Amino acid sequence: MRVAGLDVAVRSLYDRIAEQSADYLLPSQGFDRDAAKADIAVEISPADIGHEREIGEPGDWSDPYLETLAVFRKIAEVAPAHRRLVFHGATIEYQGKAYIFTAPSGTGKTTHIRLWKRVFGDRVGIINGDKPMLEVRCDADDRRVADGRQRVGGERHASVIAYGTPWAGKERWQRNVSAPVAGICVVNRATDAVHDDGLQAADALGSGTAFVDGDGVANTCERMNAAEAMPLILRQTYMPSDPSMVAETLELLDEVLADVPVYRLSCTISEAAVKASSTAMTASRPL
Repeated sequence: MRVAGLDVAVRSLYDRIAEQSADYLLPSQGFDRDAAKADIAVEISPADIGHEREIGEPGDWSDPYLETLAVFRKIAEVAPAHRRLVFHGATIEYQGKAYIFTAPSGTGKTTHIRLWKRVFGDRVGIINGDKPMLEVRCDADDRRVADGRQRVGGERHASVIAYGTPWAGKERWQRNVSAPVAGICVVNRATDAVHDDGLQAADALGSGTAFVDGDGVANTCERMNAAEAMPLILRQTYMPSDPSMVAETLELLDEVLADVPVYRLSCTISEAAVKASSTAMTASRPL
């Protein structure tokens, strides 16, 4: 298969991973030949499936399903060596750019991208509903030197590309497409109601990134600085078990935060939430 621009050879015990990855499959010449040319080679054993059962949520999970998680984990463990990160977030494409909405499971990121689809219709495409992969690209003439941080030719310039993957959550929203990331949004539920009957609401509306819903609750979206954003982004990023890959992951996250603006969205389930996030993130006029 090809995921996030990487050729991945997979030797599996069951067919489910091939079925789940149908949009990403490449012609195969057999695992050994595929592995010799691949960027990543993955072989699954019964022990790998058992490990997923041990560390996962309790439940009567089938071996074929757990194998799909084992394949995902083996790719994620080495992805940083290829300047890729696995991220937890619902990712959409709008006007040729990718926007990622991240939050702990159950907070409302999937609901929020549904609202984007309702408001913007076919202008919004889903890239991945749960686990996109991010590639951190460098300028062509940008090279690492010995300490991994000093750069030849001055400042390091990176761009971040979001890719769909076969691992897309229970809705299975995914497409085998990619787009440059223009914003990451941390989604929170609005808990402090601001009603449209006082100075607070007027101040919020005046900011241009806050909009009051039908119940009088202000939906706000504000940009964070890198120091504020890092701990929030870190906990939504897959962290490998190998210390060297952890170091690569942290360095890549530094580059992501230097290139991609991160926002905090406090929202309700309303079109006002879409007005807040789209106005802040796309610099567009309010809907």
